[in-house]
This record gives sequence, C-alpha cells and structure tokens, in this order.
Amino acid sequence: MDSDDPTDEPRVPKHQVRRVDVTRDFVFPVVGANRYYAGFGACRDDCEREHHGIDIMTYGWKGVPVVAAHSGTIRTVRDDREWCIVEVQATDGWYTRYVHLNNDTPGYDDEAYECLLPGIELGASVEAGQIIGWIGDSGNAEWTPPHLHFELRMPNGHPVDPYKSLKAARRIRFKRIGVDGDPIDTAAQIAAYAYRNGSGVVNVMATTDYEALQAGGFSTLDLSGPLLLSDPSFLPDGTIEMFDHLGTSRVVIVGDGLHRAVIDQLELRFSIVERTPMPAIDEESPIESITRDIAEIPELELELEASALSLVVAGSRSDLPEDMSDNVDRMVRRMPTTVFDGTEPDGRVGRDAYQGPGRSGTRNVLYFQTGDTYTRIRAKEAPETPPSYGVIVVEAENVSDEALAFLRSLADLPVMPLWR
Repeated sequence: MDSDDPTDEPRVPKHQVRRVDVTRDFVFPVVGANRYYAGFGACRDDCEREHHGIDIMTYGWKGVPVVAAHSGTIRTVRDDREWCIVEVQATDGWYTRYVHLNNDTPGYDDEAYECLLPGIELGASVEAGQIIGWIGDSGNAEWTPPHLHFELRMPNGHPVDPYKSLKAARRIRFKRIGVDGDPIDTAAQIAAYAYRNGSGVVNVMATTDYEALQAGGFSTLDLSGPLLLSDPSFLPDGTIEMFDHLGTSRVVIVGDGLHRAVIDQLELRFSIVERTPMPAIDEESPIESITRDIAEIPELELELEASALSLVVAGSRSDLPEDMSDNVDRMVRRMPTTVFDGTEPDGRVGRDAYQGPGRSGTRNVLYFQTGDTYTRIRAKEAPETPPSYGVIVVEAENVSDEALAFLRSLADLPVMPLWR
C-alpha cells in the first residue's frame, strides 16, 4: 500500500550545487588499500548542506600515502592543530582539495604531529604522484574512521563531483619485496620472479658489495641476467638452490667482495664468463644533490646512509615508456636502482601496493611496511631508526612520471608506518 507520509521519501540537502559532468586526468590520490563510493551530494548536518567530495576510506588505517592527483601549485594549506588540508591548483585554474590529512603522532590520536610535509607550502610546485600527506582523521573526522575527503573544484570554486575522474584515474603500480630483512633470500625471490623461464647466465655479488650499493652514490646497475647474493666467505644454500632453479651454466661475478674460496666453488660448478666491477660513482655527487634538496626544503634532514628503499625495474628497457629510461637512471640519486633488462616477470611476487595489513589491527602499535610483510612495534617503543621499506619492484610497463615522483618522495621522507 502506498504511503503519503513525506518521511518515507529520500531526503535531499536543502541547498544543492549545479551539477557539472567532467572527467579530469588524474592519478588516484591514495596509494594503499582503499574503498570509496559515489557520495557527492549526500546529506550532511541533518541535510542542511550537501557533501561536496568523495570519501576514500582505508579500512581504519592511518599513515597511508596521499599523493597529488595532478601536477600544479599549492594553492592553500591549513595546519592549525585541528584541521590538516592541502589544495593543489592545476595550470588551468581547476584545483583539488585533500582534507582530513594526518596530524597525529604515529601510533596515537593526539593532534600533535606536524601535518604538512617538508616542501608542502603555499606556492610550492608539486608533481602528480608526489606524496603531499598521509591518511588521517583531522578536523571534523576525529570521530569517524580515517579517510581522505577528496574534492574537485572549478577555478571559481564551484564543487564538481570527482567520482568519474577517480574511476578513470591511473594507479601507481609496484610491489614490495623483502624476506625477513635477508638480502640473500630477497635476491633469490626477485630472480625467480623476474626470470620465470630461467637464465643460463647469473650475476653473483657479495653481500658486502650489495650493502655498499645500498649506501648510494653509484650509477644504475644494469644487468642482463638475475642477481644472486652470497656471503663473502661461503655460498649460502638458498643461492645454490636458486642456481639449480634457474638452470645456471655461466656466472658473472660483480664486484670484488667474494673471497677466493667462494670463487673456487663457483668455478667448480660453472663457467665464469666475466668479472664486472661495481657500478661507477654517479657523476652528480650525492652530496651535491642532497645539499641542493636541503636548500629547497630546509626542514628535511638527509644523511648519507642507506636508503629506506631500493628500486628494481623488471622488463626490457625498450618496454619503458618514452623518455623514461633517463628518468629511471636519475632515480639512483635518491635510492639504489637496478634494471634487469630483457626479463619476463610473472607478476606473482611480494605485496601489491594496494594490499594493506588487513581489516583489523592493535591500537598504539606501528605497522611498518617492510618488504612483503609488516613489522609490528609498540608505539611507545618506536625505534630511532625505523625498518626500511625493502625492495620496490616496478615492471617496465608501469614506470611512469607519477610512479617515479611517488618513489622519489617516499625515499626523501621519513619512514611512515600504518596504525589505527
């Protein structure tokens, strides 16, 4: 039976804006597990106003990276210990708003954290994909699950539904790899992933040389076959097993860190076809590069120490998008970079960028993304030197300006955990 009761009708906001149908060219603004729905125009404050954005939820997790959806200039910032908001304006005047960014000390809900990242200030330029904040619950989201309130606005400030733009947005794609902080097992895992059909030629490097590479300052390590690591004084069982898995018949020794006993052992099993020196020192001194960065971003204190992550590009250089090869080479100034040329990665390895730690977690515990797992540390026991992110693997076809901008900012910023 039909009812004439007006309360049965769906409620709509008293004041509604004119609808504009547009799809902008965006990078998806949240890099991590998320969900969202078409919530533009929904009732707010007992339908006194309408919702002028899309809420991107992260299953209760704070600390998930928020990136600029497009290149542009910082139009507005707000950090008043209550709200944390950033606005980015494109060259055509349209702009995006990023609301409820994190202002809590990692592991807590105290509104005592400097929410604006180094360099995110009024008038500064940002690239699409660059990290501009972290998921939080600042402002009037304090009593809601952490999320990003994302808005799209015309040059005159008129709000536009960004749902279509988000649905069409490009995602930053990569995988995290790392086996319990063990570089030998991690190298074996990458080799199995990148060379699914095996490889007759394998590169072998001492862990001491690998650690030197991690400290930075070297040029890109280009390899035509998988890289396996060995203890300087003995061949580990995991490396020997991977030789068999790959069908190795020839070996290239990279660097000079292997002891004579290991080289003798290799010569008994394989033909050593070459001895390759370590990559050259990068022509642009990392000290000069870092000094320049500090001059631009005074708050960021960088030291010449191992990077929080290293980059592996899997796939042929010919598969890289146009002009990306030089951009990849320049990444070495931010992090150790290895390119495995001519590989056929099988896609099944590590943890995808959009896989989180799950739907539940313990409060006041930090979840550090270390390789393909999460290291849990109580917030009150947070270490001065947090765990590294591990190895980031990007397939050549997924290398893009926005992916490199994301990785550069991830390497430059302090390691950020997730927490609830």
